[in-house]
Amino acid sequence: MNPRNSTFSQLVRTNSRELFRDGKTAFFVLVFPLFFMAMFVGMGLLTSGGSYHVAVAPGPAQRRLVDRLDHVSGLTVKELEQAVPDQPRSLGGYDAIVQDEKGRPVVTVDAGKFGVVRGMRDALDNGQGSSARSVFRTPDGGVPFDPVKASLPTALFIALMSAAFFGTATPLIGLRQRGTLRMLGTTPLKRQTFILAQAPVRLALVMGQVVAVGAIATISGFLALGDALPVLVSGLLGALMLFGFGYLVAARMRNAEVANALLAVLMPVTMLFSGLFLPMNLMPGPLRAVSQALPTTYLVDALSHGFTGAPSQHGLAVDWLVLVGSAVALALLAARLFSWDQGEES
Repeated sequence: MNPRNSTFSQLVRTNSRELFRDGKTAFFVLVFPLFFMAMFVGMGLLTSGGSYHVAVAPGPAQRRLVDRLDHVSGLTVKELEQAVPDQPRSLGGYDAIVQDEKGRPVVTVDAGKFGVVRGMRDALDNGQGSSARSVFRTPDGGVPFDPVKASLPTALFIALMSAAFFGTATPLIGLRQRGTLRMLGTTPLKRQTFILAQAPVRLALVMGQVVAVGAIATISGFLALGDALPVLVSGLLGALMLFGFGYLVAARMRNAEVANALLAVLMPVTMLFSGLFLPMNLMPGPLRAVSQALPTTYLVDALSHGFTGAPSQHGLAVDWLVLVGSAVALALLAARLFSWDQGEES
């Protein structure tokens, strides 16, 4: 066996064990993103009940749509006798109006009654192919808020950042703080080999997280199987970019506690400036300029487009190019600056 391959394989196995040996690391990498996701799923379940009045517009599919909706608890369904505009601006006192457009139910929902969406979607989409699944909109043409759907890109973004920050940067800094990296620096082991050996288990972890969130989106009816590949690509490229940043943070720092505090502050700030908490069109000019310069903004754009169907601000191709370029630049810079010990000359 090639000694170099043997060393790399052994390092990969060691990293796989060390990644989850520390309880704090395991919590932030595995439990924290799941807790966030569970919180929004619970919010979605709590807001999905209630009593709502729904009208179904006349047409060949009216009776079939009424029969489907009659089985939904909390809905009072009425058949309209007169046609409604293709894009009704007024719901006439109803919480939602259902129309059939070329074999696909189109539901216009009062923006303040998003709790009706989940039960109606389940009833209308049951047994339907992706081409016949329902479309929901508000009277102004927007997308109704859904806590679960809105949480998907945020949950995955947090999972990727946690793996890159607390699952990559912090353990490496801890090794330097304990003197382990100094000891490895006295061996023939190359820095590039050591850094690359960190990647397999972490990439497997984040791809598992991408698949898990994608499965939730598919089961909930938010993501068609045919649209899953772009989401997987966006998640993988985003993970590579964030790992590059994690390695860059770990390149020279030697205090894990300071690094954890820094990363804990950096995570919500990054999420804010990347458009997760505040849409870019609502940001003041200077903040928008900062946001446009962050590669995480393009990751959020790609994930939001894939999971929620929101219009892409830059285009998926541009998002991917920025993520690839950023991943390469950050990885090269991290490899250049990485040191076994604080006082080592690069």
